[in-house]
Amino acid sequence: MVYDLSVSECDEILRHERVGRLAVRDGEGTYVVPITYAFADNAIYGHAPMGKKVHLMRQWPQVSFQVDTIMNLSTWRSVLVQGRFEELRDEAGTFRARSLLVRASGGSLWGATSGHGHATSLADAVLFRIRAAEITGRAQNH
Repeated sequence: MVYDLSVSECDEILRHERVGRLAVRDGEGTYVVPITYAFADNAIYGHAPMGKKVHLMRQWPQVSFQVDTIMNLSTWRSVLVQGRFEELRDEAGTFRARSLLVRASGGSLWGATSGHGHATSLADAVLFRIRAAEITGRAQNH
């Protein structure tokens, strides 16, 4: 049976997982990419090299972010965050984002930046947050 997750269950999943999918408007379509992230302050924190993803988020800042915990086809949990992209440029904001991303990767700067298919370090990345306007979740447990 599929059921709704509570706010605390959604928060737990967002704090525990490390990779989610970011959906951004792309003209008449949607561009969806996996990103590593950290969750704090009711926001998704991430980083990216300058490129298509950042360009699209700047143009259409209303984005979606989705993360799953999947055990098998009949046992899973999924959280959807609807929110607004905010590029972090001030020292306090970028410091906070870097700290959260490193902490989320187990304290490893390499872990916070690995697996992206690019060589952007946190020092050179565009740092951003997605402020959640709505967080919902669904699950199935058989």
